[in-house]
Amino acid sequence: MVKQLNVLLTVPLVFIMSLLSGCVTTTTGYMAREIDPAQVVDKLNDLGIGYLRQGNYTKSKENLRRALELDPSSSVTHTTFGVLFEREGEFKLAEEHFRQAVTHDPEYSRARNNYGAFLFARGRYEDAIRQLSVASEDRFYPLRPQVYENMGVCYQKMGESVKSEAAFLKAIQLDFSRTRALLELAIIRYDQQDFTEAKRLYDRHITVTQQSSRSLWLCIRLARTFDDLDKEASCTLVLKNIFPASEEFKQFQKIT
Repeated sequence: MVKQLNVLLTVPLVFIMSLLSGCVTTTTGYMAREIDPAQVVDKLNDLGIGYLRQGNYTKSKENLRRALELDPSSSVTHTTFGVLFEREGEFKLAEEHFRQAVTHDPEYSRARNNYGAFLFARGRYEDAIRQLSVASEDRFYPLRPQVYENMGVCYQKMGESVKSEAAFLKAIQLDFSRTRALLELAIIRYDQQDFTEAKRLYDRHITVTQQSSRSLWLCIRLARTFDDLDKEASCTLVLKNIFPASEEFKQFQKIT
């Protein structure tokens, strides 16, 4: 069953803190109702996620800790703790919570994707691929295009060019606005001398994101291929003025 991190909701904390097991009956005005512990955990997770997004890690931890007290197997809670501790630089704690998340719910795609991103940032590309591959099989996961894009970057770092290309293709097949996948695939097509397709992908890339040193270097090469002197001059000027210390500008200087 695929779970998702919900948006910030509020819940009276007096109800939350008094609910330790089973259902309880609370009275508000003329009405009495039972509160399901699972619903309380969901709302505590919502609060924890909301505070995390605001950068209030202390409040986030308080709510997530209460959620784990009620449900130690909550994959949402463990995943959120993983993200929080990663941001704090507590990498051992972060990984432990990510592991707990995928152990308690192996089909929780958000945990797999976040864990994969965590492993990628640590340079553990093969481990990252294992987590991302599981998430990529979830046809209903809304961030599936991002998963394939992340897989493409992992394979790229591992020197697996064929698998990298396939992952980037799948990413833009699912979402033709994945900026990294568009640019990397455009570069792949340029290297394959499929210049028309490279330009199409590049043109799409710059409509959905700002130029980078990498995209500007491709722009210059495409402009030269298509004899577009104005475009070449424009991209050269931006690369020189905005990214003078970039590796791409060094490559440009070698051929001028």
